[in-house]
Formats: sequence, C-alpha cells, structure tokens
Amino acid sequence: MSDTFSALWASIVRTVVPIIVGSVLGWFTAVNIPVDPEFEGALTVLLTLLLTTAYYVAVRLFETYISPKIGWLLGYAKTPDSYSKDQQGKHEA
Repeated sequence: MSDTFSALWASIVRTVVPIIVGSVLGWFTAVNIPVDPEFEGALTVLLTLLLTTAYYVAVRLFETYISPKIGWLLGYAKTPDSYSKDQQGKHEA
C-alpha cells in the first residue's frame, strides 16, 4: 500500500468512526427522550452532531495529552500529524 493511500485511508477511518459512534449515541439518546414525532428527526440529528463532536474532541485531547494509544478509539491509532507527515511536500508540486 502506498504512503499516500495509507494516509488517505487513515484520515477516512478517523472521520467515519466518530460519525458512527455519534450516530449510535444520538439515536439511543433520542429514543429515551419523549418528544413530539414531528421533532424526533431534528432532535436525533442535533444529538448526533453534538455527540459526534464531543466524542471526537475528547478522544483527540486524550490522545494528545494523555497517550497516543487512545487514538484507536477513532479507529486508527496514528494521529493526523503522524500519518500526513511528509505528504504536504508531495502535493505542492
């Protein structure tokens, strides 16, 4: 696998995993909140956005300040700066 594809794959995984986690948490949370069915979809979307953001930010902070190994919670243990290093010069040609 080329370095470019490997970096691309890592970035995709680290983007999709928090979306999946946020969606599942948002759905579970919305199911337990009694609300008018008309607003149920909007509530689920809002909760998904908030929980996805909170999850990603929390994992990145823990990964940065506690241990890089925590990055596996985003689906890939390498941080963005480690898998994209040396890639910037290749794209500027």
